[in-house]
Amino acid sequence: MERPQNLDLRENLTKSNRRRSLKTLFQLPLSTRTSTYGSLSTSAPAGSIPADIVREIVDYLPPSDILSFSLASSHLRALLMPALYETVTLKSSKNCRVTLNMLLHRKDICGYIRKLAVRPNYYLAWPKPDEHLSEAWVVETIEQLSTSLTAMHTFDWDGLELPNDSLWVTLRLNCPELKSVFSNVGTRPLDPESSLFDFTDLTSFSLIVRHGLGGSELFPVLEHIPPRFWDMLINRCPDLQELAICSFSSSARVFDFERIIEGHWPRLHTLTLGSFGYQADFSLGPSSLSTDHALGRFLDKHQELKYVRFLWNFKRWMSPDTIPMHLSTSALPVLDTFIGVYQQLAELPHPEAIETLDLTCEPVYETRLETVCPILLRLTNLTSLDIWTHVFDINADHSQFFISVLSSCPKLTDFHFMCTTSFTKPLKQLAKQLNLLPYLKRFSLTKGHKYIDETMLSTALRILKYNPQLKQINIRWARERCPNHLKQEGCYDVVSDIDGNPEALIGVERGIPLVGIPFLRRFRHRIDRKKGEISIPATRRLPW
Repeated sequence: MERPQNLDLRENLTKSNRRRSLKTLFQLPLSTRTSTYGSLSTSAPAGSIPADIVREIVDYLPPSDILSFSLASSHLRALLMPALYETVTLKSSKNCRVTLNMLLHRKDICGYIRKLAVRPNYYLAWPKPDEHLSEAWVVETIEQLSTSLTAMHTFDWDGLELPNDSLWVTLRLNCPELKSVFSNVGTRPLDPESSLFDFTDLTSFSLIVRHGLGGSELFPVLEHIPPRFWDMLINRCPDLQELAICSFSSSARVFDFERIIEGHWPRLHTLTLGSFGYQADFSLGPSSLSTDHALGRFLDKHQELKYVRFLWNFKRWMSPDTIPMHLSTSALPVLDTFIGVYQQLAELPHPEAIETLDLTCEPVYETRLETVCPILLRLTNLTSLDIWTHVFDINADHSQFFISVLSSCPKLTDFHFMCTTSFTKPLKQLAKQLNLLPYLKRFSLTKGHKYIDETMLSTALRILKYNPQLKQINIRWARERCPNHLKQEGCYDVVSDIDGNPEALIGVERGIPLVGIPFLRRFRHRIDRKKGEISIPATRRLPW
């Protein structure tokens, strides 16, 4: 079951700029933030609240709440315009068409935009496919707006294909603050003379083969990246901090990224590479991983790395039992987030630094517990874990499997468990063992789906019954053999009384039913603890 993870990647590459809902603040430390409000006076009041206090509040609000806040008065509207338009993410063809046309008539707003992400013909649109939009029109419109995008530091293109080359020329000439460039590619080959490779002094760059290209190649030929690409990164971007070169369609197109080992970026803190995997002779590619230790030396040189993601795809085979990294004892001293396969953690010299771990590149089988659990035990400060498992016999008792994994990481506050089977009976066993995680606040479950399964809400209530300390439960249903793996998903925030006991769930569900149109439901679900029963209010179904 392949996860569409490129959206997660783009968010991670710019995670310092993401706004947060107030409900998540309890898990995030306060930090010094750069103001996005320019030179507006800090003494001007907003009603009876000083403007600087308003800004502090807004720094923690999601865009929808900022918009509501700004409608309270004309003064607040003027004060919050920079926050409203600091990040503009157009997540569909309709968003692109409506918003870009609006900006053509309100070019004054463009001056507030610091990050612009455009996703025409969005291939991850769900549950309804995105409408078609001419990507040439999107490019032409952004070019018209470019002279007004004076504050834009990040541009993210997420279309079906690499945009017309003229876009990169225009942005480079008209947007002097542009330092972060992200772009998808589709099926078209890279132009060796592309103006995408003419940037200098970038701090963030990504080149990603988009998800959904299909393909059936077991051993796709690695595609060479033009020399001008490497010249740009290695010789003209010495202050690079974030870099991604990867493929989310590794059966169709994979880049040869071996020349990355020639680079040295002292400030690099975020790195994504892939896909790694078996070559035709069943060696692990790229060859530098298993032959001359070059990847290990590259990691040794980059002491500021905090986030490393290695995409793997082993197709129909299992990964090897060991994957040597050849790291020195001083390598990766501040690495706190790792996404890859567990074998790469075995020789990590500073396992105590890891706080976030994602092991969803391939399933972790019960037969490998004797290797996986000791590695997890070394990660003594692990607080967030994503893991993919496969349960062969859904009628067997798998309690010991869950006990072994959970006992190995007792400090988890966030846990995402993904399983490729329908997972109904084993789910009860897992829910009962989650109490081995006394600090757990958010639990997410992605499981194989059958239409005869209990509802997502029933699953959430079952989990909450055994784990009343949870603050949020997320459920995903998926079917591996369907064109779109994801069928339904629900997010449930737990509302507690003054004694900390759950009294309701605030639910948001969306998805594709067995019959009918895609749905969106929002509701409050009251929990009657005295009778041990659940009162289910009528829910309103909203079309997409």
